Amino acid sequence: MKQLKSSAGVAGFVLASLVGMTSLQAMAADKVVASLGAVTVPDSDVQKMLDAMPPAERAAVKGNRPGVENWLRQRVVSEAVLREARSKGWADRPEIKARVDAAVRDVTARIVTTAYLESVAQVPADYPSEADVAAAYEQSKSSFGLPATYRLAQIYLPVTPGDAAEAKKVGEKARKLATQARAGDFAALARAESQDKTSAERGGEVGTLALADMLPEVRESVTKMKVGQVSEPVQAAAGIHIVKLLESQPARTATLDEMKPRLKQALRQQRQQQLLQEYIAKLAPADRVNIDTAALDAALQKTN
Repeated sequence: MKQLKSSAGVAGFVLASLVGMTSLQAMAADKVVASLGAVTVPDSDVQKMLDAMPPAERAAVKGNRPGVENWLRQRVVSEAVLREARSKGWADRPEIKARVDAAVRDVTARIVTTAYLESVAQVPADYPSEADVAAAYEQSKSSFGLPATYRLAQIYLPVTPGDAAEAKKVGEKARKLATQARAGDFAALARAESQDKTSAERGGEVGTLALADMLPEVRESVTKMKVGQVSEPVQAAAGIHIVKLLESQPARTATLDEMKPRLKQALRQQRQQQLLQEYIAKLAPADRVNIDTAALDAALQKTN
């Protein structure tokens, strides 16, 4: 979908997702979205990756089609390399086994330690109280500002980069459509003429966006419009947008009800950290931890 939103990268999840593929049995009912010979990535793997992300990051990733496709290529390449290495007995080499065993011990220790610490630092289910949440809200209220938002609809016409003749032709069509949109039914015109299928099916509706979430080329036009107005054609990198402002909301402070879920989560995390610190202080008081400085100096000197 050629949205008015700015796109974001996917570097944050690419490296974290280069792991083994789902078994053939588990993905028997899945659709294959990427493959390299016998190596496949089922659609359930893509969904799991997206589900694990915060909503804002998920939306950014879904809007970055090239980034997702690059992630899929890295997945199949990574698995293909792993399969070839195993077929040549690489996993059976003593030095590889030693590294794998060390990694297993390290991961096992971290999992056991983490699980145990979670058990000794359990936060009561009824924490925090409504009063605690309200107090936290008042204390940080000044930082809960929400930007102005704009509910927009668009008619989108793509233009091939570098094709001056096409750009001129599409530009003329866009000017005519903008005139028609001001005088007639914008939604009907968007359904008939917009080349962004997703928004066209909704009568051109893109959604409610803050300025920071819009394409830079669109922002200035939107800020100058009144509700119900239709913009002049706006040239962006991939095409031309004709925008209608359906609704706007000024900047404001988020309400207590809006912030309550985030505040509860933050307070629970804060309390868990307090419980962890209290547990560790009892288990290993700082004054009882002894460090042999001479031995430490000798160890540091052995490393280049």
